[in-house]
Amino acid sequence: MALGLDLDFRRLPALERRELRAGAAKQDERGAEGAGATVTEGAASAEPALSERERRIAAALAEAAMPPGRFLEGAGEATAGRLAGWLPSIPPHLAQGLRAALWAMELAPVATRLRPLSALPLEERIEVLRGFEQSRARPLRSLLRAVLTPLRFLHYDRPEMFQHVGCRYELPTVRNEEPRWLAQVTNGREVEEDLEIECEVVVVGTGAGGAAAAYELASRGHAVLLLEEGDYHRRASFTGRPARAYRDMYRDHGLDMALGNVGIPVFAGRAVGGSTVINSGTCYRAPESTFASWRDGMGLPAEFSSEGLAPYYERVERMLQVTPANPLHLGAIGSIVQRGAERLGLRHGPLQRNAPDCDGQGICCFGCPTGAKRSTDVSYVPEALKRGAQLITAARVRTIDVVAGRARGVTAVLGGDTRAGTAGGRARQGRRRPRLTVRAEAVVVAGGALMTPLLLRRSGACLASGMLGKNLSIHPASKVMALFDDRIDQWRGIPQGYQIDHFADEGLMFEGGSLPFDVAALAIPWTGRRYTELMEQYPYLATFGFMIKDTSRGEVRPGIGGTPLVLYTMNQDDVAKMQRGIELLCEVFLAAGARRVLPLVAGCDEVNGPGDLERLRARPIKAGDLDIAAFHPLGTCRIGVDPRSSCLGPDHQAHDVAGLYVCDGSAMPSSLGVNPQMTIMAMSLRAAELLSERLSR
Repeated sequence: MALGLDLDFRRLPALERRELRAGAAKQDERGAEGAGATVTEGAASAEPALSERERRIAAALAEAAMPPGRFLEGAGEATAGRLAGWLPSIPPHLAQGLRAALWAMELAPVATRLRPLSALPLEERIEVLRGFEQSRARPLRSLLRAVLTPLRFLHYDRPEMFQHVGCRYELPTVRNEEPRWLAQVTNGREVEEDLEIECEVVVVGTGAGGAAAAYELASRGHAVLLLEEGDYHRRASFTGRPARAYRDMYRDHGLDMALGNVGIPVFAGRAVGGSTVINSGTCYRAPESTFASWRDGMGLPAEFSSEGLAPYYERVERMLQVTPANPLHLGAIGSIVQRGAERLGLRHGPLQRNAPDCDGQGICCFGCPTGAKRSTDVSYVPEALKRGAQLITAARVRTIDVVAGRARGVTAVLGGDTRAGTAGGRARQGRRRPRLTVRAEAVVVAGGALMTPLLLRRSGACLASGMLGKNLSIHPASKVMALFDDRIDQWRGIPQGYQIDHFADEGLMFEGGSLPFDVAALAIPWTGRRYTELMEQYPYLATFGFMIKDTSRGEVRPGIGGTPLVLYTMNQDDVAKMQRGIELLCEVFLAAGARRVLPLVAGCDEVNGPGDLERLRARPIKAGDLDIAAFHPLGTCRIGVDPRSSCLGPDHQAHDVAGLYVCDGSAMPSSLGVNPQMTIMAMSLRAAELLSERLSR
C-alpha cells in the first residue's frame, strides 16, 4: 500500500510494513478525544447529568439572568433542559464543577434572604443576580460567569434567535476537495491494532510551531511523522457555528480557565493546525525591544534580534501570504475606529493578516469557511505532507521515551472520545484503545504552552531548573462595547482587521474584536432586563478590543485527569494597564460618535461623556472588576543559556535530554506584546534548521 508521494521507505521501514488506513480523516461528529482519557474505556454512568433539583436551579437562574424582552424570548426550563443535554458532552471534571457552581449560586442568598435562589420570586432573583454582577467580591462574579456562560450560549444558539436580530445563523456545507497529499494522513480513530513506527523525527503537535518545524525538516529530506491529538477538520466542518467549533476544535470546549485574583478564560486549539485554526489571522513580527530584553536578561545570542530572525520571518510571510486586511471587508467597525482615532490623533490602520483572499465572513475564530486564512492546516501541514511527511490524527502522546539521557521516540494512544455519553465513547465502551509506539532519532514537542509542560513532566524531562510550567504569560485582553444610531452588524466583515498601535511601546495593542450574536451573549457581563435590552440592540452594537504585554506571570500544573491547571495572578501594574486600555477605547468610541459606551467594568457600566470618563479614571479598579480573556499562553518551557533558569537551550533542545526539542509558544522567554504566531513559526524554522544539521552529520 503506497503511503506517500516522495517517501523514502528505507527511512520508515515500520510504516512500509503496517497496513494503516490512509486518506482523508473522517471526523467523529462528537469531537476530539477528552483530555485525560484512559487507555481502556469504561461503561457510561447511569447518573443523570442534572438532578431534578439542579434543573430547577438552572431554570430559575436562567429566567432571572435572561428575562424576555420586546422580541427575544426569555430563558427558563427549556434552557435548563438544553444544559442537561449538553453536560455529558464535556469533560467530567468540568461538568462536576458546573454542578457545584449551580449549588453555590443556589445557596448564596440564604444568608441574607433566608431562602435559596430558586425559592425567590422572579424580581428578587433578578435583584440578587444584579448584586452578584456588580459585586467587587471576585468569587461571586466568577461563579456567576461560570454558570451563565453555558446557559447563555445554549439559550441563544438557535436559528430563531438569530433571525430576530437579522443575523445569519449558519453557512451551507462546502464539499471537501481530495488532494493527493491526503494519502499521507492516517485517522487514528480508524486504527484497530497497536502500531510501531520508525522515523527520523516525530513532531508532536501541528500548530504554529510543530507544522513549521515539520515542513522545514521534510523539505530537507528527513523522514517526519506528525502526531496530532485532535482531528483534521476541513472546509466542510467550518459552517460558522461557534458551538460546533468549541466542541470540536477548542481544548476542553473552550472552558479552560486561569485561576487567581481574576478568572480568565484561556483559549487554545485542539485540531490539525492547533490554535492557528481558531485565531483571527493577525500577523506581527515581535518588536526589537522584546528581543533586546531576551539578549540582555537571558543572555540569548545575537540571532535573537529583528535582524537575526528577519530571514525566517520573511519565509513565514511568504508561506502565509501576509498582506494588510482588505478595506472592503473591514465592516462598519473599521470606519468607526478610524474616525475616532483620527479625531484623537492616534496612529491606526488595517492589520497585517494571513488571509489574502478573505471575503469577510466574520468567523475566523471558528474555522475559515473559504480556506482564505492560511492557518497551518492549509499551509505548512499540506506542504510538509507533499514533501513526504506522514500525519496521524487522534493520537494523544502519553510520554516521551528517554533512553540513556536521549529522546528516542514517543508512546501514544489512538482513537476517539472516551467521555460517557458521547458518540466516540459509546462506540468504544469497554474496548482497549490501540497504542502507538514511535521510535525516532529526535522528538519535537509542539503541544502549546498549556500541554507541553504536562507532557514533559510525565516524561521526566526539563525538571532540573524548576522552571517547567512556570513563567506563564497570557497577553490578557479585554474589550469595550458601544451603541450607535446606525446599524453596525458586527457579524459582517473581518472580526479583527483594524488596529490602533499608537501605544504599542506602552504594551497596549488595540485590535478589532467583533463578535457573532451568540458569542456577544457571553461577552456581556450583565444580567436581567437590561441584559436582554442590550442583546436586542445587537445590530447597533460595536465591539473593539485590546491586549497588554503582561508583566504578571503564572504557572501550569497537572490538573484533574491530565488537564492543565492554570494559575495566574494579575499584578497591579497590569491592572493599571488594563484600565488605561479601557479608558482609551472609551475615548475612541466617544470621538467616533457613539450613543452609549459600555466599558463593562464592575461599578462603571457606562461612559457617556467627559464626566463619566473622569470618574472611570479616578476609580481604583481591581483585577476582579474586569472582564478579561486570554488567547496567547507563552513561556512555560522557556529557552535560555542557563540551565538553572530555563528549560531549553537557544537551539530549543532540552538542557537535560538530548534530541528533545520544543517548538511552540512555551519556548518563548517572555510576553511578546503582539500576536505570537509568526514569531513561533520563525523560531521553529530556525530550530528545525539546527536540528537538521545535527541529523545530517
